Amino acid sequence: MWIFGWLTGIFGFLPALLMAIVFTCPVFFSWRMTRGNRPVKRREYGYLAVVTMLALSCTAFFVIEWYATGMDRLAMFGREYRAFQRRVSSMPEYKNVEVSHTLRKGGRVYLHGSVVAKTSHDRLIQMSDRMIRNSECGYYDGVDYPGKDPAE
Repeated sequence: MWIFGWLTGIFGFLPALLMAIVFTCPVFFSWRMTRGNRPVKRREYGYLAVVTMLALSCTAFFVIEWYATGMDRLAMFGREYRAFQRRVSSMPEYKNVEVSHTLRKGGRVYLHGSVVAKTSHDRLIQMSDRMIRNSECGYYDGVDYPGKDPAE
């Protein structure tokens, strides 16, 4: 089921699983048709063709809709955010930094906490910009460091 692997990479596991289930309906019907020792009628081939076309149409419709609603960008944002969160949590200089996110309006990252120097803060912001490219709303910088202007 190459379509499952392709959809998983773009939209995530659950939508790909749904489309794989829809796409296996014709396989189930063809198995039911050939299960017995009786000859297969023309009408049954017609039913199989209709079910196959419905499954293909349904799959194409949902994939086009998912692209139109931006579901591919949200899935990419989720993967990039998880990689960024793992990277920040693995670095000891950011042990006091809390990273969270929201998926509203295309995804936004929230950074809260404190670091020991402005250079650490700047590296964190650069890492966020470099690792999370599919965020339409950017990030909220709530990270404090010594000498930070409260108006920033």
